[in-house]
Amino acid sequence: MAFINKKPLTIILGFLVALQLSLFYYYSLSVDREYRAEKADLSSHAVTLTSNLEEKVSIVKGVSSFIQTVGFDATPTVINQYLITAYNNSSKNVMNIMIAPDGIIRYLYPLTGNTSILNKSLLLDPVLSSPGMIQETIRSRGITIDGPRTLAQGDYGMVIRQAIYNGNTFAGIVSVTVRADDIAEQLQLQDSPVYVMTQDHALLFSNQTTMGGEQVTTPIEVYNQHWLMGIPFPVQKKWEVFRSVLWIDIAFLLVFAFILYYFWHQGRFNTELERVVNIRTRDLRVSKRLYEKLAHYDSLTEIPNRRYFMDEFERLLQSADPMQTYTLFFFDLNRFKEINDTLGHSTGDQVIKILAGRLKNSHLPFKLFARTGGDEFVMIFADLAQEEIPQLAGQISAKISETLLIAGAHLSLSTSIGVSLYPEHSLNKDDLLKFADMSMYQAKSQEDRNYFIFDWELREKLEQKTMIAKYLHSALEREEFVLHYQPQINAVTGKMIGMEALIRWNHPEKGLIGPGTFIAAVEEAGLMIQLTDWVLREVCRQLCEWRKMGIPLLRTSINISNSWFYNRNLIENLLSVLDHYGLGTNVLEFEITESTALLEEHYPLLQQMRDHGIIVSIDDFGTKYSSLNYLKHFPVNKIKIDRTFITGIGISSIDETIIKSIVFVASQLGYDLIAEGVETVEQLEFLVKHDCPHIQGFYFFPPLPAEEIIKLAS
Repeated sequence: MAFINKKPLTIILGFLVALQLSLFYYYSLSVDREYRAEKADLSSHAVTLTSNLEEKVSIVKGVSSFIQTVGFDATPTVINQYLITAYNNSSKNVMNIMIAPDGIIRYLYPLTGNTSILNKSLLLDPVLSSPGMIQETIRSRGITIDGPRTLAQGDYGMVIRQAIYNGNTFAGIVSVTVRADDIAEQLQLQDSPVYVMTQDHALLFSNQTTMGGEQVTTPIEVYNQHWLMGIPFPVQKKWEVFRSVLWIDIAFLLVFAFILYYFWHQGRFNTELERVVNIRTRDLRVSKRLYEKLAHYDSLTEIPNRRYFMDEFERLLQSADPMQTYTLFFFDLNRFKEINDTLGHSTGDQVIKILAGRLKNSHLPFKLFARTGGDEFVMIFADLAQEEIPQLAGQISAKISETLLIAGAHLSLSTSIGVSLYPEHSLNKDDLLKFADMSMYQAKSQEDRNYFIFDWELREKLEQKTMIAKYLHSALEREEFVLHYQPQINAVTGKMIGMEALIRWNHPEKGLIGPGTFIAAVEEAGLMIQLTDWVLREVCRQLCEWRKMGIPLLRTSINISNSWFYNRNLIENLLSVLDHYGLGTNVLEFEITESTALLEEHYPLLQQMRDHGIIVSIDDFGTKYSSLNYLKHFPVNKIKIDRTFITGIGISSIDETIIKSIVFVASQLGYDLIAEGVETVEQLEFLVKHDCPHIQGFYFFPPLPAEEIIKLAS
């Protein structure tokens, strides 16, 4: 090693130390991420367990209400009939329902398997409860849970009790007994490493006899019980992270070994370089041809550029025989602009370079692959059957969607692909490229697949869309847009609690046009900020006019697009409009989509809106990207349950469960809640029953012109 002086050696050793520290930090972060994922999954199990027990508690409360209504003096036939009905309406894991006037078990259903405890005293017989539990039930006057423990009948289960008082005098106890094994089965704990134990570490539900190693736990508070739910942290996950870090370490060490090798051969490289320069100097003609070739290749990705593609495509079409077919794929990266805007253009260039390399080396059977500009790429396939197009589109998507780690950020990208066919769609290269480009943008609007094969119906639709976009500018100037307002109702009181402003285009020839026809064109024309500003001013103007007429002001919600957040001086302009009309911030509510809420770059603006008293709500929550776990991070006040879940009421138990979960989590986090798209009595009754009384939908009112709102308010 004498050929290396001390300074380069010091630098190399410093890099090695920094590398090891960085890899250790990355390893720690990766393990911590796995730990948090396990804990989030465990929390969902805990919520399920709590909900399961609450279902059984509701039976006890029902029996308690019944006894308080009819009294212990009611005829045995009435009481026994009620117990039979309550038991049949309960889930299968209820062992029995019991009523004990003065603590003596007089009423019990079913008797099968439970006769051993009939007519026994809860106050005197110690085998019927855990020590001190009956006294705690009587003293607390509330719900208590006894167990899990071995029951007097011999089973392992839990007893949920409530004391009944006549004034201040103890009158008796009602209870429901539940099998512990059935609860574990409902929670899918029987084949799972998840366990539940007391704070003293006594196991309650578990398939394990020991709990060695690192454990992930979360507390469960259920009335008088304080449990811990836990799961062993998988050792193999640590090993997986360690192996990935080890491979990275080895790769970097190989790079450093190469650097050392480079220094050792530096003298020989200089000699070889000099020889190459002499050869190139003598052969100017070869150099000229080389430069011409470089002019046809993209400098960033080293694949053919647009110029080369157009020349080569033209050559292929001109030399094609009558039976020859070509398939043109035109695709780009979805939401690539956000990478440039948030992580910088240098990161965007790295993404383009890596993805181009992946596709180039993917062994796809393309005839030509080129970058035509920005994040747009083209591929040409010869003699490709149409049945093979979905498979190739899937392979391209799979290569692009593989996670990238760049500048410390994990990026997961997607693509939209447009397809045109030669000679079916055109014999001209420019037309084929244009048709594929059109098809790509059509693919972006689809949800079931990410590719679209050009057809003539698409061309007519796009031409119509172009005409709409052409008239949008003049429509804003001529004030052809109008607002309709859909009332929001408290279904319990029947009172109107707010409205949503919905835009319509009063076209001079086609009449009233809904937003689904023109909003996409507004976005593409770059007019969304102007249109949103108009909606904001029009809502404030209308509210001011209603106030002059003596109509009480109700909070009005406005749909806000992602692009509006890039409006300069947004908060100042918003407050200026409100001040102009003499309105407070409490009259407005901004509805943002779930995808907008997920962009952390908007959080400061959203927080400023909340600080100024403007309600911010999430529209279409749960239909796009996030889960209930993300709610705690969103700087919003309110959640709107999307109509896709509402339509499942009475049809899909999954949709009903999702609604219950959203209601529960929203109540725990302090968010307001409203359901949209309510159209039937069944949907209304379900929502009210599950603590979501705020309703918007055609069941009460469709969107109405401002004149109809005046009649409604008066």
